[in-house]
Order: sequence, then C-alpha cells, then structure tokens
Amino acid sequence: MFLNILAAEFTKLRTTASFWWTTLLFILIGLGWAALTGSTTLPAEGGFPTLWASATATTVYLIGFPVLMIQAVMIVTTEYRYHVQSATYMAVPRRWTVALAKLLLYAAFAAALTFVVVVVGFYLAKWLAPASAGEMFRPFRDAAAQEIMWVYPAAAAMLVMISQGVALLLRQTAGTVALMLIWFMGLEAVFRLIPRVGHRIGSYLPFENLRSFLTDHPLEEVPWDIHGAGAYFLLWAAVAWVLGVVVLQRRDA
Repeated sequence: MFLNILAAEFTKLRTTASFWWTTLLFILIGLGWAALTGSTTLPAEGGFPTLWASATATTVYLIGFPVLMIQAVMIVTTEYRYHVQSATYMAVPRRWTVALAKLLLYAAFAAALTFVVVVVGFYLAKWLAPASAGEMFRPFRDAAAQEIMWVYPAAAAMLVMISQGVALLLRQTAGTVALMLIWFMGLEAVFRLIPRVGHRIGSYLPFENLRSFLTDHPLEEVPWDIHGAGAYFLLWAAVAWVLGVVVLQRRDA
C-alpha cells in the first residue's frame, strides 16, 4: 500500500513543471558558482592551496537550499491551491502516510541532488583552476570537502522536513515560502539584538544551529558541538513535521 502511495506521489512530482525548473535552477546555481570559483582561482605558489572546498560549494548553501525549500513547500501546498487534496485523502484515509511519502520522496531526492552537485562542482572547479591549484585540491582526500559531501545532503533533507512541516500547518504557498525564506535568511539574527540575553536566545534557535552545522563554526552558550547543532536542528524539523501531520489528521481536508 505505502509503495503505491510513493509511486503516486512520484508521478505527481515528475509531472509538475516546477519540479524540473527548481531542479535545473539548483544545478545551475551550484555548478555555475563552482565554475566561477575555479576559473578565478589564483595559481598555488609556495605549497599553499588557493582552491578551497567551502568556497566552491558556498552558493549551494546560501542560494541553492532556499530553492529546495520552495519546492518542498510546493509539494504540499500545490494540492491545496488546486483543491485536489480532498481526492487524495479520500483515496488514502490515513493522511499521515501521504505526508510521509511526500517527505521521504523529496528528502531523498534533495539529498542525492545536493551530493551530486557538490561533488561535480568540486571537480569542475578543479578542472577550471590553474594546474598548480587543481593538483593540490583532491576532494576525496580533503577533510573539509569530505565533510561537505555528507553535511550538505543531510542539511538538505532536514530542510525539506521542516519546510513541509510548516507547509502542512499553513497550507498556503506564498505565506509558507515567505516565512521559510525570511527565517532561513536571517530572521533569528533579530533576537541577538535583545540586550543581555539576545546572544543566549540566538544560540538555541534552529537556523542558527543549522548554520553552525554547515559552516563548521561552534555556537557559544550551548553545550553541544557542530554535530550536536545538526541534531538540534533535526529535532526542530521533526517537531514541526509531526505538528503538521497532527493538524493534517484533525482538520477538514
């Protein structure tokens, strides 16, 4: 039964134009920046590297992830926009299984797409960089590059979870997208402006912890490291998704 639901959700996804446009945009953002980084890298002199993994993949995080978040939201809210959700839930009375299928399907796709774009971006930058810089950059032997290869896909999957959780709560594309983008791009920084306690509050907010996880910079005032920050964001994402599913189960379709 659940495999049939997954197949149905996959058919919806692959026959939606926005899915292909957002996927193409994500690829262009990631690989375009990698190409620009490689082509503008200076030659390595004196044994010092000039091509860095974090610089090559930075737009995957800063610009690419919001694109994935928008598509994750639309997977949930587009059905409400066109008023077809009632037919879906009449066919599958256990609504939570539909929500789970949407989550698993796009979270797996987002993680796989992120991994491929990151790895291809590394080698594209290496190929376009000066020979001396390219020779010193070996992604599968570079500790920073190896960490990005698993941290970024994991973050992509978690962003899908929290985005779909909020989408299930709001059921409206524009509002959910606006909220998620503002939240991702710096809403939490406002809390750090609160006198005396702002820095403490900020360190316990979800996207501050995601940023710590992605950039390998530990937060102050918290008892966990960067990997704990990733787990903390996952907890927020899971809570948001579970709340969304609870509301989905209880209110009218």
